Amino acid sequence: MAFEKEQRKVEKRHSDWVERHWACGAPDKFQWTQEKMERFFAVNDGIIQKENELYKLLASVKSDLDVLIASGHSYYENYSVDAYLDYEPPEDSDYETPTGDSDTMRDVCFCTDFDLCNELYASAGEPLGSLEEELRRDTNYNWTWPFRELPDQDHYITRYLYTLLERGTYTLDDILYLNPEWFTPCFEIRN
Repeated sequence: MAFEKEQRKVEKRHSDWVERHWACGAPDKFQWTQEKMERFFAVNDGIIQKENELYKLLASVKSDLDVLIASGHSYYENYSVDAYLDYEPPEDSDYETPTGDSDTMRDVCFCTDFDLCNELYASAGEPLGSLEEELRRDTNYNWTWPFRELPDQDHYITRYLYTLLERGTYTLDDILYLNPEWFTPCFEIRN
């Protein structure tokens, strides 16, 4: 009960911040600079690296489960696996950014469903697609909002960041302060 009460407080604070943050036109005020591009690409490329690792881990888990099934372990014959990247900063980390103090940005992080940005799926009897197929890398988001004004249009942008921005809790300014090392692969295996 106490956790739910605290969660409602956090969600209310977060909702108020998002309303103020977006109402003041934060997304429209964003201007690309060389420093911001470097920070953005560091986050983008770090997430791509983590996505690649996630895919390899998922392929390994699927292979192991398929071997178990083939060797007679019928318990796993109807398995499904969801794999995603979650964002898990260390407890003592500083969340402060130019757009929000540490407590506010901790609330933003808490209220963001990072796992919905790139969920991968595998199941028994279904082949796992290629890395490009599974991570939907057939689309480069450079020409879509909010990356249309990005000066370097040749650098591939991951769908993860597009989805994160589309969900409305983070703006481009906020994304610059994500730490790629804090993205963690998560798996849910069901029978």
